[in-house]
This record gives sequence, structure tokens and C-alpha cells, in this order.
Amino acid sequence: MSEGLVYLLIFGVYAGLWIVGLTLFFIPSYIAFRREHPNRWLILAVNIGLGGTGIGWCVALVWALRIVHLTGDGGGSRGGESGLNLFANDISRVRVEPLMSGATRRAQAAPPSSGDALHQIERLRQLLDAGHIDQAEFAQLKAAALRGI
Repeated sequence: MSEGLVYLLIFGVYAGLWIVGLTLFFIPSYIAFRREHPNRWLILAVNIGLGGTGIGWCVALVWALRIVHLTGDGGGSRGGESGLNLFANDISRVRVEPLMSGATRRAQAAPPSSGDALHQIERLRQLLDAGHIDQAEFAQLKAAALRGI
């Protein structure tokens, strides 16, 4: 066997190993794009950026294989309400309350009525009967409820 043929054979083996390695390396991205995962570009970025660590490759693979919830309407969420997609377009509205001091909060609170105190004492009696509180705690909490009237 000539020396040139040996080098060509070695080059072919290395080229084949590189092709197999790159194919295995990009499997998470291929799965994400094939399944039309809504986060396929982020999965590709994780696969390329952190895939060489092994852990990043596993993260990208698991992320690509996760179930994606698709709603029936075209403009709906693509996975957010199911909790399976971190970056899905799931927008939920929240109301921001202004920060209040303790005095302001107490001033805005409605004064307790006698019906509330009666309900609270009945609940305390149930806790006493069930054995969750003792007689001394019952008396103390009952007095506090009656003072609130």
C-alpha cells in the first residue's frame, strides 16, 4: 500500500468522524426545527453556544423534546399557559398596587363587625374541639376577637 493511499484513508476516516460528530451535535436543533418549536432559535443558540459542554447539549435536547401546547387560534399562546415553555408568548396582565405603610393599610381596612367576631369565635371553638389549640390559647384569641369589635 502506498503512502499516499494511507494518508487518503486516514483523511477519509477523520472526515467521516467529523461528519458523524457534527450530525450528532446538531440533533437538538434539528428536532426543534422539525417540530416547529416556538423557541427553536433559542434552542439553536444554546446548542451552538453551550453544546460542547455536554450539559448544554442535554439541555437543548430536553428543551427540544418538551411538549408544546398549541392553541386553536392563530394568535394564541404557543405553550405559555401549560408552563412548558419559558419564552412562549404568554402574556398575563397583573395589577401593581402602590406600596403602603402599615398605618395607611390599617386606615383603609374596614373595621371588623360583630358578625366577623362571631365567625372568628366559632372558628376558634372548632379548633379547640379538634385539639389544635388549648383552652388558654382559646381564651386569649377569643379576647382579642372581642376587643376588635
